[in-house]
Amino acid sequence: MNEQSKDDIEREFAYYYSVRLLIGHPTMPVDEVTTALEMEPDHSWNAGERKFTKNMMWNHTSWTEGARPFFDEVHEVLVWLHEKQAFVSRLLASGGELQVIVQLPGAINIGDNLKLETMSLAVKLGVSIGVEVFPNLSRPMLDD
Repeated sequence: MNEQSKDDIEREFAYYYSVRLLIGHPTMPVDEVTTALEMEPDHSWNAGERKFTKNMMWNHTSWTEGARPFFDEVHEVLVWLHEKQAFVSRLLASGGELQVIVQLPGAINIGDNLKLETMSLAVKLGVSIGVEVFPNLSRPMLDD
């Protein structure tokens, strides 16, 4: 029988989640989004490169472990996007969409409250906030 270390058991029951920035646009190239945000995507493709969608897709996901208030990170992303307001406005005005999505594991009890300040900032930016729950959300590989 395999014995788990105390660290392994604590990690198994620790809070973890990811926050995903998802951008779509009918014509804007991935490189333009990458340059404007000064961040490389985890996954992306340009408009017309995929059979299942005509739109460009740009995606970046950040992982957090050991913290419960996931909407705090959503707020930080929105504040960061506010600093890039000119790009966000141009993206949305030209037919694009921008979503900040919390991805939660379904195997642990985790919750948070979305504060009015965060909701207001999302409305001002024109950004959607989403929540997805995954029964088998795997933790990212951490560097030891």
